[in-house]
Amino acid sequence: MKLLFVHPYNIDYPGGAEKWVVEVAIRLKHKKHEIGVVNVNWPNDATYLNVKNSLNLLKHGVRVLKCSYIKLLRGYPMLNPSTLKKISACYDVLYVSAYPPNEFVIHFVKRIMESHKPIIAVFHSLLQPQKSILHHLYIPFFINLYRGLDKLHVLNNYLYRLFINNYHIPPKKVVLIPNGVDTSTFKPITSSKDLSSERFEVLFVSRFVLEKGIDVLGSMIRWINEKHANMKNKLLFKIAGEGPLKPMIERLASKYSNVIYLGFLDKDLLVREYSRSHVLVITSYVENMPLTLLEASACGLPTVASAVPGVSDVIKTLDYGVLVKPGSYIDFAQAILKIYELFTKDPSAYFQTRRNIRERTVQNYDWKIIVDRIEEVCKAFQK
Repeated sequence: MKLLFVHPYNIDYPGGAEKWVVEVAIRLKHKKHEIGVVNVNWPNDATYLNVKNSLNLLKHGVRVLKCSYIKLLRGYPMLNPSTLKKISACYDVLYVSAYPPNEFVIHFVKRIMESHKPIIAVFHSLLQPQKSILHHLYIPFFINLYRGLDKLHVLNNYLYRLFINNYHIPPKKVVLIPNGVDTSTFKPITSSKDLSSERFEVLFVSRFVLEKGIDVLGSMIRWINEKHANMKNKLLFKIAGEGPLKPMIERLASKYSNVIYLGFLDKDLLVREYSRSHVLVITSYVENMPLTLLEASACGLPTVASAVPGVSDVIKTLDYGVLVKPGSYIDFAQAILKIYELFTKDPSAYFQTRRNIRERTVQNYDWKIIVDRIEEVCKAFQK
């Protein structure tokens, strides 16, 4: 099978959608399929030079192609339909990241292709008509154009129900396949004896952008340090990542002695931090299904997270974790303190919980399981 991933963004951007494309493309390549990834040179930010997605794809024999584009005032870059049509000509199936306004481009390319090629759209994000009047006005065009594709791949239950119940898309056209994680790489590398009881380590891993709740993180740390001053020497906040709001993180680290900024972490360092930390915090206002949550869970790390779609799916499947109202920094703080209390008063229960989280992550989210399901969807279109 010849499969082309169409991603209207820079594949070297350090986002979850980019990681998804890279993981799935490489694993399908190893299953003897011919795989290409088309993307654009936007954004081209020196902040993200540590990301080597393109090189990783090429190393595994995946073709990486660039498409010309137009960047409008709003939305993602719009691919050049003529260029995309030429690139698509030698592939059997197109797997498109559903980023507006590219539904117009994909719809046009589908109509002008000489022979019908199956097109699958994967939704790493969605418009939010409940928050933006522009999104509210645009959503009918967005949905109607994607309704014309062959299959719609969603990553969480919220989108699955939304497409079927609210947007009236036939259930047979919508497939729910969650995100995945490499459980052979992301696994515990420390034992219960290695986890110090002297300082309870709270880990935050993310891009430093507003939607990730960087402001909530800061408010939570300030509240704990000011309202629970006796905990300053017992809690250690570790923050990893890059992004435009990095100065906010640096100010926190300079102000509080129990906050450290780890910078950008590669896979090996992430595994180490997931394994040696006591709890992960996800303060996002919106998520689809964050890889950070799955990576941490594969290492057996409990999570306190915003009760948003995708995140809630994982926490319920793993049967452990604390879901908090998005933006409620006091609730986040209190949830962390409760897990700290569990760790100090009943360590055997805490470490059994870590083992359970790891086991259920392997059973439900290992990439082998996920990619086999994606391959099955694509193969269904083969004649």
